[in-house]
Amino acid sequence: MTSIIDDPSLAAAGKARMRWFMEQMPLIASLKESFREEQPFRGLTVAICLHVEPKTAFWIDAILTGGAEHVYLVGCLGTTKPDTAAFLASNPRITVLAREKDTMADHQRYLELVMEQRPQLLLDNGASLILAYHKKERDWVPLGANEETRTGRLLIDESGYDIRFPVIVIDDSPLKKLLENAVGVGQSVVDGLMRSTSLLLGGKRILVIGYGWCGSGIAGKLRALGAHTSVYDIDPVYLLKAKVDGHRVSEDLSELIREAEVLITSTGRFHVITKEHIPCFSDGLILANAGHFGFEIDTEDLRAAADKVEDVGKGKEALWYGEKKVFLLENANPLNLSAGDGNPIAIMDLGLGLQASCGALLASGKHSLHRGVQPIPREIDVAVSRRMLAL
Repeated sequence: MTSIIDDPSLAAAGKARMRWFMEQMPLIASLKESFREEQPFRGLTVAICLHVEPKTAFWIDAILTGGAEHVYLVGCLGTTKPDTAAFLASNPRITVLAREKDTMADHQRYLELVMEQRPQLLLDNGASLILAYHKKERDWVPLGANEETRTGRLLIDESGYDIRFPVIVIDDSPLKKLLENAVGVGQSVVDGLMRSTSLLLGGKRILVIGYGWCGSGIAGKLRALGAHTSVYDIDPVYLLKAKVDGHRVSEDLSELIREAEVLITSTGRFHVITKEHIPCFSDGLILANAGHFGFEIDTEDLRAAADKVEDVGKGKEALWYGEKKVFLLENANPLNLSAGDGNPIAIMDLGLGLQASCGALLASGKHSLHRGVQPIPREIDVAVSRRMLAL
């Protein structure tokens, strides 16, 4: 299978960009040397769905060093870095299916192409590979899968599929929740917001929808920078936590939207902001998403309902409703990756270390994991933590 990418000539630029990230990821570097000796992925065909950016590229290098025969990489929507895709595709042991402006139809086509290769290990993000496998009757069963995100866990739970192999949910790890979600996502979403808008956050009225580990991190970072933060969540328990953390809360989403100058979704759900909310939008409201899929905001319906849509700069659109205009950032793709470089390098060093360690466990077959979703085994959390503490 031939890679499908934007521009193969960017491979040299992608390689040059890698140097900084490799210097800042000691955990993956350490695992890579262990994998070189142990060869946990020897001879395996590995399918990966992940954001195509430099941190991912270094992680894939570790998996190849661990003996993987071939890696098929499908990018996530709206977050592909074309130079990284070109660099990875220049390796004959990697097939990359990822372009900067891929649609969901493209994404689904890529997934089916990968399923035709009968991969033995699925390292997933947003449950794309796991659900693609179960959509058809397959005559083989993978050794297992990882799922990185809360969105993916929700999609698996709601799919109704009888999952045929073990799925380790990285997002259920205390390390993932406490560090990547609560710390890393908050910082990187603020970074993406600043790169996209150059706003002064102090004094801005910013609404965060969803107060899980990611949403709480985002709201906390915004409040620390002087924003007047408000929070909405469908769970009163999470709303109470947001209230005692110092945010304005309400069980009436419409009320909070009317007050907001910036709105950021972080729920793991679809159709959180729809055309039904247009009357609540203030003039100049900025809409952005921090969840895995941009479908948390119904962008197509919002555009269809607009009297006029204007391009107002890279990654920014103005949607006019009569005399009122609303700004949409990055087509509602994950703001931290579409407008920035994603989570801090050290945070993703940890997160990808968890993924690599779980992948090695699944590849070994030496485990007591059951079919279906389950959290990371405690021993992996401990081992990864100790390895990182020692670096």
